[in-house]
Amino acid sequence: MPATQESPNERHRLYAELWISFTALIRSYVAAHDLAMPVASHVQVEDAEQGHLALRSGSRTLALEFDPAQGTGSWAIYDGDPDHDRVLDRGGFEIDENSRVAMSDRPGKLELEVAAEAFTAKVFD
Repeated sequence: MPATQESPNERHRLYAELWISFTALIRSYVAAHDLAMPVASHVQVEDAEQGHLALRSGSRTLALEFDPAQGTGSWAIYDGDPDHDRVLDRGGFEIDENSRVAMSDRPGKLELEVAAEAFTAKVFD
């Protein structure tokens, strides 16, 4: 059934599964990066709650939030803890039904794997 004919509940489940895949890819890229880095440079991956993911490296934090009902999310890079310190950069993203991601800071749509790699790179920059 085309996405336009899916019920809201079916779209929610699809986007929830895509989010799970997306965060698994991000975790994999972080783990691969960490294998080559000294222990002091490792990135911590934190799931605060469903639809949220945070990557912490030194004093930088990349926080991702995703709404599976809409297939859209936001991201922000903080200097320190997201609750208390300053925002260095922020934007949005949208995952479509074909596993392609539109990011507010990049033209066009990226494959899920490429978008995961792009988000991972944000915390290492």
